[in-house]
This record gives sequence, structure tokens and C-alpha cells, in this order.
Amino acid sequence: MYGHDLRLLIPAALHQTYLNTATLGPTPTPVSAAACAAEIKWQEMGPGHVPYYEEAREKSRQFAKRIEKAMPRGTVSLVENNSQGILRVIWGLSWKEGDELVTTDHEHPALLFTVASLIRRFGITVKVLRVDSEESLAEQLQKYLSPRTKLVAVSHVSYLTGWRLPVEKLGTIIRRHPQTRFLVDGAQSLGNITVNPIETGADYYVFCGHKWMMAPPGWAGLWVRATRLGELATLWPVDDGHFDAHDLEKGSWPLELDNGQALEFGSRAWPRVVGWSITWDYFEEEGFLNQSRYQAGLAQVLRQEIDHMSGIEIVNPPTSDYRPSALVTMRCPKWGSHLADELWARHIVVKPVPSYQGIRVALGVFNTQEDIDRLLEALNSLGL
Repeated sequence: MYGHDLRLLIPAALHQTYLNTATLGPTPTPVSAAACAAEIKWQEMGPGHVPYYEEAREKSRQFAKRIEKAMPRGTVSLVENNSQGILRVIWGLSWKEGDELVTTDHEHPALLFTVASLIRRFGITVKVLRVDSEESLAEQLQKYLSPRTKLVAVSHVSYLTGWRLPVEKLGTIIRRHPQTRFLVDGAQSLGNITVNPIETGADYYVFCGHKWMMAPPGWAGLWVRATRLGELATLWPVDDGHFDAHDLEKGSWPLELDNGQALEFGSRAWPRVVGWSITWDYFEEEGFLNQSRYQAGLAQVLRQEIDHMSGIEIVNPPTSDYRPSALVTMRCPKWGSHLADELWARHIVVKPVPSYQGIRVALGVFNTQEDIDRLLEALNSLGL
């Protein structure tokens, strides 16, 4: 089910042209209804009703294990958003003054703000790879890596441009440095492109359900390579109720190093994860690869149409190392990022991208050729 059939289930797509899945995916009505029903039941029973809380948490664990089958050779923890997953990793590593971290200039604030806190606390050194450079990221990384490099943290898909960064090449280089760990931010990946963290070379891979997978907001995932889980100081004992403060006098509790639940401690609305499990059903049944190809096909059509227009242009990558995705950024000298406001007035939802003087268009599985046509008609009406 793609395009027209799916959009009938999505309120955000019925009365406007919704092209902003990369910010928040519009959740289909049956998915929202199932998530709301589960939460209402929880509230009716009393959210502190321990048996139901434990049952909901266990169902979430079963869902996490299901994701692990699609992302082998690692554990999956369910967290509330990508930011929390990034925090779990970065603050879980052992840092000291003089350690180095390498990242890129296309990273989301969720990563940048976390790294800034490390600088304040530990005095680490940060080196930044330039994505908009004819020099490849791999070449830049080889220059920057040193015995003091603790972590390399980069996006799989740039949230600014939609370019797929060559994380596999970076992972190969990083593996030659045993002291260095690799964090990949997949916020714009799962549901946009096919994802298998182990193939990227990542030690840690964060991803979410509320963008391209169209799940209700509030849930994301953290995949950790099986051999790396025990390295995280943010790993807590699995909550089985058998603990006592006096045990801390003897040292820390033993850890279960094959269980993602150790990164999930804390109260949260566990029943709502049912929404993500339903959209996962949909993507799994239709095929993640098929979904990706459908979206990529729409994006390619849009690029070809924009190439024939004046006053607006696709932001293309400087090197063939970067591959396209269903996220497309356009530069518009006349309107800049205010073009998003002009389109909003015409019932077309996109995201402004000030750093590229334009807008970002995300083509999800519910979008159609008609959505592209409406966008092009609106751009023409603006003299582009």
C-alpha cells in the first residue's frame, strides 16, 4: 500500500500537501487510535497498576527483540527520542581531558549540544569534517584520527541535505583504530533508506520511529554492537526488583550484557509503543527496500523537474561519495528559507533550511506524483 491508498488513512495529508516527514511523520489514524486506546486503558486501570505496567513494558521488550532480528549482532533499547539515545552513548563512555571527538558540520543539535556539554565537563577536543568539500570525508577522517580519538559521531543521512554519507567507508577506517568508537545518527535513515547498523561499521546506531516510519512521537531506538554494550557507564542493572541500597556498599550490581533493557530504566508511557509496532508491521510486510525505492523514485522525479526551473535549484553534493535519498534540499535566492512560509500559505508543508537559503522536501510513502505537481505549481506561481 503506497501513495493514494495510504494517504486516505493520514489526516495531515488529506487537506494539505505534506512534505515534512523528515521532521515528524504524519501518523495514520489506525495507528494513533491503537496507541490512544492502549494509553486510555492504562489510565483507566490506574497508571500505577503494577501488573499492567509490567505487561506493557514486556510487550515493548518483545518489540525491541523483533527489531534486533532486522538489526543483527547487537542489542536494541527503546528510548524516548534520538537525543536520549545519543546522550546514553556519549555520556556512557569514559572521557578525560585531552580526548578527541570527530564529527561533521552537518550534525543535528541533538548531537552538537551533547558534545558541547562534554567540552565543558572534560575539556575534550573536537575536530569537524566538512561535508561540503571536494575532499572526501574518508580523506579528512584519516588526517584527523589520532591515538586520542575516543569517538567519531556522524549522521547516516544529513538532516540538512538528505545526502547519504559514506558511513561504511568511515567505519572501515575507524576499525583500524581499536581505541576509537563509532556512533552513527540514523534519525533520517530508518524508513527512508534500508538500514543494517552492522554493515555501517557502527558501534552505536540511533534511529527513531516518528519520522519516516510515521509512528506517534516519543519513541526511538538505540542499537549497540554486542561487544560494546558493557563499555557504557549508562548501562544499568535490569530492573527485576531484586536490589537494595546496601548492595552498593559491596560495589555495583552484575550486568546483563545481552539485554537492551539495561538502557531503558525509568517510567514512561510504555503502552504507546504499540503505535510504532503497527507501523513496523506495515514496513515489514510491504518491504523496507520496496518502500525506500518508491520514495527514492518520487525524489528523482522532483529533482528532474526542478532542474528545468529557474530561480530554484537542487543542492547537489560536491562528491560522488554521497548518494541521494528521499530527502531533497533546494536553494532559492529570491525567497531563501522564507519560501517555506510562502508554500505554507498555499497549504504545502515543507521545512525551511536557512543554511542553504531554501527549503527541505521529504517524500514519504504516502506521497504521490500529485504532491509533486502541487509543489511545482506553487513554485511557478511564485515566479520560480
